[in-house]
Amino acid sequence: MTTVARSVTLADLVERAEALVPRLRERAATAEALRRLPDETAQEFQEAGLFKVFQPARYGGFELDYGRTQVELCHVLGQGCGSSAWVQCVLACHAWAAGMFAPEVQEAIWGDNQDALIASSFAPKTGRGRPVAGGYVVDGDWSFSSGSNLCDWAVLGTPIFEQDTAPPVKMLWTMIPRSNWEVVDVWYAAGLKGSASNDIRVTNAFVPEAFTLDTMLCDGRPTPGSAVNASHIYRLPLWPIFPFNISTPALGIARGALQAYTDYVASRPDRVKSEQEQLRIAQSACEIDSALALLRANAEYLSRCIHAVETPSPQFLARSARDTSYAVAQCVQAIDRLVVHVGAHGMPEDNPVQRASRDAHAVANHRANAFDNSGVTYARHALGLPPVMRF
Repeated sequence: MTTVARSVTLADLVERAEALVPRLRERAATAEALRRLPDETAQEFQEAGLFKVFQPARYGGFELDYGRTQVELCHVLGQGCGSSAWVQCVLACHAWAAGMFAPEVQEAIWGDNQDALIASSFAPKTGRGRPVAGGYVVDGDWSFSSGSNLCDWAVLGTPIFEQDTAPPVKMLWTMIPRSNWEVVDVWYAAGLKGSASNDIRVTNAFVPEAFTLDTMLCDGRPTPGSAVNASHIYRLPLWPIFPFNISTPALGIARGALQAYTDYVASRPDRVKSEQEQLRIAQSACEIDSALALLRANAEYLSRCIHAVETPSPQFLARSARDTSYAVAQCVQAIDRLVVHVGAHGMPEDNPVQRASRDAHAVANHRANAFDNSGVTYARHALGLPPVMRF
């Protein structure tokens, strides 16, 4: 079991992440070839405590500020390897989600192993549940479970059906141990190749009622887990701020692409004095800096709410996903400006600018990063119209 001091701060973890970046960069092509994190990377993340950032303190976690943590860590890790930053961010956030479940669920996950990791999927293909005495029977396939090969548990967005042909009566999160699910190897993707975002298959698993969570009730009210976990992060409204977990890797990916492009231009006497090249660097840097500043400002507000034990304002909740998706779009635009001018030398798949472009577009393709959705949600709030759940 890995033992990490409870007094670890975000600054400590950022320093550890910075030390890992050169090795992540060296392994980025290997991660793509393996279609998963190299074993060394997963081990280093565990040893550095990077998966424990939101894990309850009762189980050796740090209970750091939600929002700020993802922004600062992913802005660093993504500079080395986009897939690695994505897996760290996604898996770490599942401990935050698990901290909202009933105490017996947390004990089952971490009681004997504080290093236990949790996978997720909120995209059921054939996956579904049906009520039975004491809980639910869950069966079927779920898509896009990043890093699930590393995990001991899985939290699945499960539509509950009372009849085979009827529409679902509700959606629950179900927490399922590794003994009741398997990984289906289907992740052959253009971007985030090393994220192992495979399917999960469950076969007629019984899930006790206590191992479910109605996430529609996670709106700032106490959650089952907040009764035993002191930090206010386990009472934050879930869905409006969830996209911090799947947007912030774009910050580091874009920063790494800009540095790689700048280094390349600097090494070319025929290009280094070109004002067109210089302007591309300047404009992309502005977009990345703007995206980072926007998310840092939102994270700072969220941290104030956490420490004041307050629910974020409706205005902030309406714009949070708007801003995370907009920041992703800025990062993609910044990279696109560079990748189309890096030249023939930048076409091989192992070129860092080429890889960053593919990874950033993969991040942008997550439904929660679609500005078409989050922008409309914000505008409906501004216009006084009722909200529409988009993800």
